[in-house]
Amino acid sequence: MASVRWLLVVGALALSGAASAQDRLFVSGGVAQSPYTEEIDAIAAFGGTRGPISPLVHQPLIGGGRYAVAATDHCESVACVVVDWQGVAQPVPHRFHSIVATDPVRPRVFVQTASGAVDAVDIETGTMTAMFTASAGVSGPCRYAFSAARLFCIESGTGPALRVLSTSGEPGEAPYVAGTVGASASGLRAWLVTPDGSRLFVGESGAAPAQLVLTYVATGQRVAVDLPVVSELAWDDFNARLLVVPTRVGHVFSEDLAALGSASFPYTFTALAVSPATGRLYTRGLLAQSAGFGDAFTTAFDSGSYAPLTPTVHTMGFGGAPRVTVLSPPGAPRGVVAMVQGRDVALRWTNVGFASAFLVDIGTTPGQTLLTVPVSWRSGAAFGAVPAGIYYVRIRGANAFGTGRASSEVRVVVP
Repeated sequence: MASVRWLLVVGALALSGAASAQDRLFVSGGVAQSPYTEEIDAIAAFGGTRGPISPLVHQPLIGGGRYAVAATDHCESVACVVVDWQGVAQPVPHRFHSIVATDPVRPRVFVQTASGAVDAVDIETGTMTAMFTASAGVSGPCRYAFSAARLFCIESGTGPALRVLSTSGEPGEAPYVAGTVGASASGLRAWLVTPDGSRLFVGESGAAPAQLVLTYVATGQRVAVDLPVVSELAWDDFNARLLVVPTRVGHVFSEDLAALGSASFPYTFTALAVSPATGRLYTRGLLAQSAGFGDAFTTAFDSGSYAPLTPTVHTMGFGGAPRVTVLSPPGAPRGVVAMVQGRDVALRWTNVGFASAFLVDIGTTPGQTLLTVPVSWRSGAAFGAVPAGIYYVRIRGANAFGTGRASSEVRVVVP
């Protein structure tokens, strides 16, 4: 981590304006003959249409929201590309079979080659970094823990146990076995890794009842709970909670798999998304579905208490599997820690909600900002030759959708 001077930066990166926490909400539905995707009002007149929009808003985002994936499979026959928000295609300059994960912080994708190897490709510079060679190939998509800068892929092999490999792709760092998923590929319905890379959650459906299994990546220790069904998992980065996506009843767990309660919904086949900026939980589902048809409804909930914040609104008719996506500025960074050695100061924090750059706000009294220093996508910064004194520091994240709220303040004493 490069050391920089503690100095005033004016206008750099155009990120130092007032924080914005506006959510943009997108829903989809319809049938194969008549699909639709539209933006709806997320706050004021909830559910009111803002007009049709490209379904690319539901695709994985890259580089703080600057790009989205246009296609992920069969890239060896038809070149897969990513697009920016003007619709301009950015071809991935590397021969590969499929895109197995995206980096929401940096402008890169993770691709699987015909041999089973996984590489990272920078879509702006074309730089390719070999991540690891999977001896038996990768089974399905990978997961990227963006706050830890680590990639997790399930490697198919002999026996029911699937290995999870992790590497940040940094020079000199070898991949290693980070955990074990105790399920066959056919029984693995859902899995995710927390953004800090410390916990692996898997929904195992090979036996009755289904199980939700937590593996601590550092130790391999496992914790399991029984559930009627584990259909899909979602991570609430605002509250650091795990959500089991429901049919009508969803379950909520802490990051250590303690049960925190459940939430009921008035419709089936529910899709959900949590805003890292506002903490709102947006859900969408179908009511009284029959033969693939049903009226589509959308609601916003408080993600702390799961109390409804808005009426349940009917949006855009009926049909198809519901989809909902929220795009917003990052959440407030968590866990800010300052380390002082002589006149050198190092800061560390946790990225919440896909910040692709950060601002360090510095004052000499609580709540004051005298200096604003923009830093990179990394969840840390180092400063050298800091004048002696007492400083009050806050961190803000930024991405293509705005600048988020500030972190909790830390007091830094430089002798």
